[in-house]
Amino acid sequence: MGIVERRIREKEERRKLILETTKRLIIEKGVAAFSMQDIADAIELSKATLYLYFLNKEAILEELFRDATDYFVEYVEERIPENASGLECIRVLWGSYLSLYGESGDDIVLTGIWKAVDPTFIAKDPSQDSPLRKPVRPMVDLIIKALRRGVADGSLDQDIDPEHIARSSLFIATAYIDNIARLPREARDTRFIREELRSTFELLLRGVASPSADRTRLTLPSK
Repeated sequence: MGIVERRIREKEERRKLILETTKRLIIEKGVAAFSMQDIADAIELSKATLYLYFLNKEAILEELFRDATDYFVEYVEERIPENASGLECIRVLWGSYLSLYGESGDDIVLTGIWKAVDPTFIAKDPSQDSPLRKPVRPMVDLIIKALRRGVADGSLDQDIDPEHIARSSLFIATAYIDNIARLPREARDTRFIREELRSTFELLLRGVASPSADRTRLTLPSK
């Protein structure tokens, strides 16, 4: 391996270390409880070196959030049957969120980044330009697409506004996760939190379902 290739690899590895360290600090302390200096200290870098990789803390959070969002969207899309109704798409979407939380109670805290950094997002169009609004757009679009499918096929209430429901459901979920992130790590009861999230999503599901929808399809997996 030549000098140039080695330097490129070292730079990529350091960038990855910065992201992983920031993720650990978020999980342990919450988004607001650490600074660029804390990240630099944890990696044993100078803050000046850290700024060579990321302009500021928000830039690191944006990349972490983009990665988490892209992974979630891909995870859901792989699990939605081709001919699924809109109602089934929403069940898969929210069920996938619970499934991922069940796999990693720590990582789900990362979904609260957007709410923590931009708490006014519910009042804004996610397509507008802002540091953390662009990364979340694929998730918003995923929910809107499922809701529109349900309105079109009759499995969801014909009077719902898909864009408004998409933003509201994200607001509710991230607000809940934001509260979780404020708890000490040892106080996070994964099973209890997952069940509370499931109950919340089921309430939302019943709220958007068509009056004629099969009521047995308005629940989510308990495990």
